[in-house]
Amino acid sequence: MSITSPIPVLQNNEGSELRSEGEELLLRHPYEEVRIPLAAIARIRAEGRRVAVELTAPAGNEPTVYRIADVSGAAATVFADTVNGSLPARTEGAEAVDGSALVITRDLRNPGEEVEEEEDEARDPGPGLTFAKWAGIVIGIALLAFSGAVGIEIHVSRGIATLLLGGLGLAIALAAYAMMWTAWENWYLPRYGVTVEARQVFLEGRTTYAYADSSGKLHAVSSSPAGDVIRVAYHPRRPDSAVRCMGWGQPVKELIGGVVILAIAAPVLYGAIQLGLPAFGR
Repeated sequence: MSITSPIPVLQNNEGSELRSEGEELLLRHPYEEVRIPLAAIARIRAEGRRVAVELTAPAGNEPTVYRIADVSGAAATVFADTVNGSLPARTEGAEAVDGSALVITRDLRNPGEEVEEEEDEARDPGPGLTFAKWAGIVIGIALLAFSGAVGIEIHVSRGIATLLLGGLGLAIALAAYAMMWTAWENWYLPRYGVTVEARQVFLEGRTTYAYADSSGKLHAVSSSPAGDVIRVAYHPRRPDSAVRCMGWGQPVKELIGGVVILAIAAPVLYGAIQLGLPAFGR
């Protein structure tokens, strides 16, 4: 199946969703489903964490506006820019049609409540695993120097033992950091990033998933098989890095796992320090 659309899917915590489906937009709330043809849309407005779909209207009439709130501000901007660019051209001076007459609404029974509006900015999630790599290098050099001093002041075997024990503790601590950072991304990106669909493709001898960013460039993302299409979220400033949208359970599990692994690393590092401190008169 080809990957043709970089248009993100807008969704919020209230169960509402706005997405592009070919020649129409689908706005779905827990209580209703609204299908809006592109021909009925005058423009899309991104208003912070809210998106407004303004319909066409004859001169002198108030246009109908559909809104979805509490979505990612970054995704809202990409969605508005992309959909506005794909709206059908209109003849200048021609009488605008009543877009509301082209809209199809389906009642889903349960009435919902209005979602409060709030502003948002596309925030940067931080240095991530790059920071962990450089921190690990710096700490590793410090560990080598510490172990070397122990070997010189006490004995080579004690220096080697300090290096091995400290290296083990450092590796465990970096693994804990990586797991907690993954938990952060799995929470942060679906909420503040750009959510799109990734489709199953066959790449370099294996089956994976690929998605298009806002510029139309394709990126691969690793995921266990979950059908032909999955939802992924990426940060607009780093579109080549994405996570699969899996709900709250996944980041909570990863956070707990990271804390447990960090608790294991702490006594190992403490033991390495205690093993080498006699070399410094302690």
